[in-house]
Amino acid sequence: WLKPLPCSKQRHTGQRQAFTAPPQKNLPFLRWLSRRRAEKKMPDRGTVKTWTPAPAGAFRSYFGRYALSMWFYPTLLPYAVCNHAAATVENCRFYRMFFSVVGLLGGIAAHGLVWRRWGSQPLSKSHILPQVLTFLTWDHPYIWLAACCHHLIDILSVDRRENRLNAGRLHGPRVVVIGNGPSACEGHYGEKIDEFDEVIRFNNFQCKVAGLEKHVGTKTTVHFSDGVLYPTFKEYHVPNATIVLSLFIDRLMVAGTYLILRGGADLQTSMTLNFLKDPDTTWMSKENIERLKKALGLQGVKHPTSGMLAIDYFVNKPGVQLPVIIHGFDFFMGPKIHYYHEQEPLYERINNNIGVNMHSPRLEKIYVEKLIAEGKVKFLREA
Repeated sequence: WLKPLPCSKQRHTGQRQAFTAPPQKNLPFLRWLSRRRAEKKMPDRGTVKTWTPAPAGAFRSYFGRYALSMWFYPTLLPYAVCNHAAATVENCRFYRMFFSVVGLLGGIAAHGLVWRRWGSQPLSKSHILPQVLTFLTWDHPYIWLAACCHHLIDILSVDRRENRLNAGRLHGPRVVVIGNGPSACEGHYGEKIDEFDEVIRFNNFQCKVAGLEKHVGTKTTVHFSDGVLYPTFKEYHVPNATIVLSLFIDRLMVAGTYLILRGGADLQTSMTLNFLKDPDTTWMSKENIERLKKALGLQGVKHPTSGMLAIDYFVNKPGVQLPVIIHGFDFFMGPKIHYYHEQEPLYERINNNIGVNMHSPRLEKIYVEKLIAEGKVKFLREA
């Protein structure tokens, strides 16, 4: 007798009764809509990926790298070198407004000067070309700077505590860290490497090329990456490997480069945003980065390599059996940087030579020797 009357009887009798939501089974559309909203708010962890790796040789990537992005590096350089703001949501909001205002006012002034000088012939090459150049060197960079700060707000807000490494779910205690130095191909350690519980590799490592697997193995459980975001390249992607971004949280401008290099320069914007918003993608903590910088004695814009960050991280991680085994670490002391030098594209070789100058191989070598003396690290050839 407490059951609500049907709507038709309510209208007929004039009785007012409390609204009772109809059963979900009778509302498939609302159930679908609720599920879609939940998925958009928080992606399903560990089941469905919201991004798919893209090939390196796509036409739009070449167009973005060489036709669009090369013009705005001079504008970005002062911020990249001189700005040391922390990568926080509050700073993202502030710099989103800052870059928007500076970009808008500077763009109005620059385009106004061009119009004042050549506006008498608006369709002439002498007017169009300076306007295009102004867009490429001023408007375009500031649009990307403001957009990066806007998207970083969402990226930094994602809960990543369930990431495998953040949650402390190791595959086992035995860890080997494989560097990309030429010495990685000295000796046939491939099968021995694949026996470890955790196998850590870096950036654009190669183990799919015929003949290399006998030296470096094929197993990868953790993939460290710099700002180029190599795990998003089809050529370097390893399914089910845990992805760690080395220096993403170091400072705001560094976090922005992780978005600009792949999302802007390669024009893979949607895929890059989905990748960075994926809760399974994580990064080294600010505390770990600063502690290692202090231990190495780095100053200014110098920062640790991904390899050094990985060694230090696993040496100090609970549940890891010491010593941590390392292989392929030459500290850039030789004519070649990587063991796969012959297979490396020109674009990546250029990035390598730029990146080496941002590190201090000598100090890292001294620090690794200290860890070896303390029994915390050992080379694979001696294990």
